[in-house]
Amino acid sequence: MPIQLFKCLLVWVTLCILISSQTFAAIKIDGVLDEHEWAEATVYGDFVTVEPLTGDPAKYATEVRMITNKDGIFVGFKNYQPASVKRVNRQFPRDAQIEADRNVVSIDFDGTALAGYDFTVGSVNSQQDGIVTPGDYSGDWDGTWYSQTSAEGDYWYSEIQIPWTVAPMNNTGEGRKEIAVWFARVVFNESLRFAYPNAYYSRSTFMEDWHRLEVDQVSASTLDWFPFVSYSNDLQNTPATDTEEFNVGLDFVWRPNSSTQLTGALKPDFGQVESDDLVVNFSAFETYVSEKRPFFTENQSLFDAAVPNDDRMLYTRRIGSGPSGSNGGLVDIDIAAKVTHFGENTDLGLFVVREDSANQSYGGDFLSSRIQHKTGGLTLGHRLTYVERDLLQRDATVQQLDMIWQKNHQVQVRAQLLHSDIQQQGNNYNDQQIINSQDIAGWASWSYAPSDNWSQRLHAYYYGDQFDMNDMGYMKRNGYSELFGRTRYDRLQYGDDSNLLSGFTIFEYGYTENTDGKKLALWAEWQQTWIYKSTRSLYLEAGASGDSWDDRITRGNGLYAEDAGYWLKAKYESPRGDSFGYNSSIEVDHGGADKRTVTVDFNPQYYISDRVTLGGQLSYANIQTWLIWDFDQQQLARYHTERYGADLRFDWYPSSRQEVRLKFQWVGIDAQMISGYELDNNGGLVASSQASSDFSLSDTALQIRYRYQLAPLSDVFLVYSRGGNFGSDDGDEGPESLLQDGWSQVQVESVIAKIRYRF
Repeated sequence: MPIQLFKCLLVWVTLCILISSQTFAAIKIDGVLDEHEWAEATVYGDFVTVEPLTGDPAKYATEVRMITNKDGIFVGFKNYQPASVKRVNRQFPRDAQIEADRNVVSIDFDGTALAGYDFTVGSVNSQQDGIVTPGDYSGDWDGTWYSQTSAEGDYWYSEIQIPWTVAPMNNTGEGRKEIAVWFARVVFNESLRFAYPNAYYSRSTFMEDWHRLEVDQVSASTLDWFPFVSYSNDLQNTPATDTEEFNVGLDFVWRPNSSTQLTGALKPDFGQVESDDLVVNFSAFETYVSEKRPFFTENQSLFDAAVPNDDRMLYTRRIGSGPSGSNGGLVDIDIAAKVTHFGENTDLGLFVVREDSANQSYGGDFLSSRIQHKTGGLTLGHRLTYVERDLLQRDATVQQLDMIWQKNHQVQVRAQLLHSDIQQQGNNYNDQQIINSQDIAGWASWSYAPSDNWSQRLHAYYYGDQFDMNDMGYMKRNGYSELFGRTRYDRLQYGDDSNLLSGFTIFEYGYTENTDGKKLALWAEWQQTWIYKSTRSLYLEAGASGDSWDDRITRGNGLYAEDAGYWLKAKYESPRGDSFGYNSSIEVDHGGADKRTVTVDFNPQYYISDRVTLGGQLSYANIQTWLIWDFDQQQLARYHTERYGADLRFDWYPSSRQEVRLKFQWVGIDAQMISGYELDNNGGLVASSQASSDFSLSDTALQIRYRYQLAPLSDVFLVYSRGGNFGSDDGDEGPESLLQDGWSQVQVESVIAKIRYRF
């Protein structure tokens, strides 16, 4: 019966596709700029070179034509590229980094320099989109827009339609509004990027430098429905267990006007059709995982809350995963909604999610709000997150005040002040743990760029001992203060007789101590990169650290005194446009907790054709004395360790709508015990009377995925996933045995079919 139901739904969606059609006004998005409207479009042709950042006129002529009307923004690129310049035409999946010739359109729909939407089209119509915010970029966002490319003689073209409904924007009420745009073109085989106007990511005024223009205010009202149905079958369960599961849900996006948007979901579309990267983590710090679920990536720019040290006040992967630090497993989500309103100077947002709390699950209620106001060069904002878990009798509130001050084109100041309040009553579900804690955290940064050659940044952080935003955010650690500095010098031009195209030097340094005044880190690092005219590149790095304390490795059982150390790294990247390319690196670390470590990485990429790619990464690390925490013996232990890794990927695009992807990952570790240790009064290691044991482990993950694009943001997925895990007390299995055992010891195996269609 379930299979028959699935077949009926598949037929239903197919019929919907056959009877539906997309209207693009008078312009047909086919990559050919032959409609008479293009002859009357606004033309931009004064492109300059921004990679390298010389500001010189573009080497190859680039012309952009732009039209705005009630149906959206239409952009046409005409790219001159003579036959003597190799055109790199490669197909990539949606939102992958497009390693090919490409065109970029970035639009700030409000002209406030707070959020810009990035639309990138590869030379064979690969698409990538994302959101640009001051000092950050997120590729998680997906919008509904249209593009096509073509080529003729010494030119290639891209034609793009961006509907007004792709993003919320303010309504001036005056019939006209100001937006800002930035256009870019990449000539991949020569490592060149041209742009109009002269603006670039490395400048603190990048978004302020975009070209401003007035357009007619279009008041658009839309209601989009995204019903989905998914079928999954756990192939590892016993026959007596019900292994088949059907899920049906609905996402919707309502825009009553151009400035307000409501996004909602009932039983949200969280079918796992794209696997996370395989991670084996022995450190005391949590691994950050990017978001892939549609509801949490749609209309998310106002809620993004990145900190320069990669912490985040709102980390949506918390939602549906159970309480942080628990083993409660995944939690279903009943309902989710978020509403945003963009005003002329003030933006508002509210985000709410309710997890399933039936059957004594750890489900909770989540809320996040955002308000930001910009006047002149000053932006002020407030953010709040609140989590309530009834079963744990736990409430967690975090508030944030933030500021961005663009003093002038050379100086920018950013800062945040945060406060957390955690309340928990003791009960049987939280081990009778009572919590009543409040604390603060904050950071400030200063950026100074007197020219395109020189830039300087300083960051200062403070996190109180009791500060905690992990109920709804991501925080690597608390209880510390830090000062970080970075100076960069860019050599933007070399002589005509030089083989070099550009280069840059970076000097970084930092000091960290905990709230008890113990030094956690004192380090400095030098980096040098050379980019050659042949597009190959060479990277060198050298750094050193002083004696310090590690207050996390023992999981609260004392401070370990870490020795001074140094590290050296070299990386080479082959020329860009060849069918076979690679980058390889070798790194040597000496000192610190692990004494000597040698790590080698090799990343090959073979473009069998424009539509077939084989690539990945192979890695090997030899760690002389790997120091980790032994949970079984509750002590530190050192191991002589060999670590192996493989990440292999195969991508095939049978047509512009179809994608076949195979992804295989493997991590293997052989660890032979040297000794177990206790700490003396000075934080030094003293051999323990309790013996830690050798160990080997191997994790494998395979996913084969077929995707058929019915329409933008409407897809059919067929997915096979398989995961294996192996562990032993041997410590000397060897790579071949580890790979075989990790593959054969299957822990997870499933098939998933999913249809999601936009109405």
